[in-house]
Amino acid sequence: MKTKLSIAITLALISAGLISGCSDDNEPAATDSHQEAPKNNAAPMLKYIPADSPYFMASRETLSEQEAFAIYQSTQPMTSFESDLDEMRAALPHVQDDDVLYTFMTLAIALGEELIGVESIEDVHALGMKMSPQAALYGLGILPVLRMELQDEGAFRTTLQRVLTKADITLSKATTNDTEYWVLTPEGQLKIILVIKDQQLIVSVVPENASDELLDQVLGKTLPDSNIDDTNALAELEQRYDFTPYGAGLLSSSRLLDELSTPTHPGTLALMEAVDEEPLNLSGCQADIDRLTGRFPGLAMGISEYNTDRVETNFILRTDEGIVSDLRGLTTQVPGLGSSAGMANFGLNLDLPVLIETIQKYARELRETPFSCDELQDLNNSWRDISMAINNPITMMIGPSLSGFHARLDNLKMVNGEPVIAGMLTLASQNPMGLLSTISTFMPELQALELAPGGEPQKIESMMLPPEAPAIYAAMSDTAIVLGAGISDQALLQEGLDAPVSERDLLAYGYLTGEFYRSLADIMEKSPSPEVSQSDIELFRQYGNTFENMEYWMEVGDAGVEMSFSVELVSP
Repeated sequence: MKTKLSIAITLALISAGLISGCSDDNEPAATDSHQEAPKNNAAPMLKYIPADSPYFMASRETLSEQEAFAIYQSTQPMTSFESDLDEMRAALPHVQDDDVLYTFMTLAIALGEELIGVESIEDVHALGMKMSPQAALYGLGILPVLRMELQDEGAFRTTLQRVLTKADITLSKATTNDTEYWVLTPEGQLKIILVIKDQQLIVSVVPENASDELLDQVLGKTLPDSNIDDTNALAELEQRYDFTPYGAGLLSSSRLLDELSTPTHPGTLALMEAVDEEPLNLSGCQADIDRLTGRFPGLAMGISEYNTDRVETNFILRTDEGIVSDLRGLTTQVPGLGSSAGMANFGLNLDLPVLIETIQKYARELRETPFSCDELQDLNNSWRDISMAINNPITMMIGPSLSGFHARLDNLKMVNGEPVIAGMLTLASQNPMGLLSTISTFMPELQALELAPGGEPQKIESMMLPPEAPAIYAAMSDTAIVLGAGISDQALLQEGLDAPVSERDLLAYGYLTGEFYRSLADIMEKSPSPEVSQSDIELFRQYGNTFENMEYWMEVGDAGVEMSFSVELVSP
């Protein structure tokens, strides 16, 4: 439990160092190459990224190492790495039959042992690494290349060799044009190579018999004729989506499909030949491809905030204006959704009748004008299946009266050895009396309630509720029903009904505070379970003391569907 959650939080926090920007689909393309020439570049990683790459991520600037290390220190568990490493060492004998998993675990253990003594920026530098490196991930065609800046390549070589020795892993070596590189997967049609060159770590996947010319492009000895620095695309992308210079990027659906169907880059051609794959046969269905990429141009991503107080990452599924308009039509007004009330809250905002109509609309369009390509037949069938799935009795019963919900947790504690909660569930509805009637189908006791908009709260008596459950009261307005667990005060319930609605076009929203994690740790400690260790409890308590709050949301923006995650750190 703790390892998975720790990894998730850490990835969210350090992702700014591994994200980049890219050019618009209409930017000048360039496929020819020339030899590297001296250039004064504030972001040297950008010169390696072709202007017509199907995907790439990089940064123009980096956070100071002092600030990056402060974030690293504040987000590390108080408990040492030793307990995690001990668990992994104990698990090793049970995975010996799985060569891949065994190798991965031994490598993870060796890496963890290197990090145990890291207590300062100087310790990071001693490993040959930077605390806030410039990095880039991009495609030479579809061939992926990852670059990361090093502090000292000699020290990093020593660290890498020490890790490999501890993990009992021996890498083969090869040479191209006097440059030595390691081969991580010596067998097979494709191999992962690792190169340390020009104070950078370079990792790529190349064909087994990759030519020296292709390897020169991977290593950066041969540069693209036009790169994303020449086009100033990264700064434009940051401005368009309000990203910081610490990271922005984009995947272009049209470029990716073009490269898969009519490959032009040597990297794509070599990879396809190595795995004996033919290009996608899309020659007779360009209209289908244009239709698809026009509706879904690609994916944009970036860091909108990255400092010692707050980190926010954003992913935007780009769509055309018609889809944006349809998605906005799904949103309604759910009281309290998008607020930071309580120690935790979560909600969804979907007008089910409109959702059903929208799905039927797109299913009907595909029936009338289906994709003709064999490769796209699954899309035709999937919309038909979705349309059939959503037209079920439960959806048709609830849909007309439920337009979203918002659950809020106000209190979580142990009383007499039992967890006790207090909070509200608000059900938004254009027809609350109809919603009450629908819910009564599943809980007949609700039919006896004398609920009415603006009326007195009513206590719910139900055999379906467990004996230890808190008392539940219900109240109603013209637009919602609120259920209060452990809350009977009419004024408090009315606050839930009258909570402001968000001005944003939110589809979903979640909010967790540090207080929630601390309360959860107390519950876990006072109700022991063999599945929960003391270190698990301490980790949740650490999160409570580290994170002021976490937020995640999905909303409809001008460019498409935006999915975001943020953490606010407790001030030291």
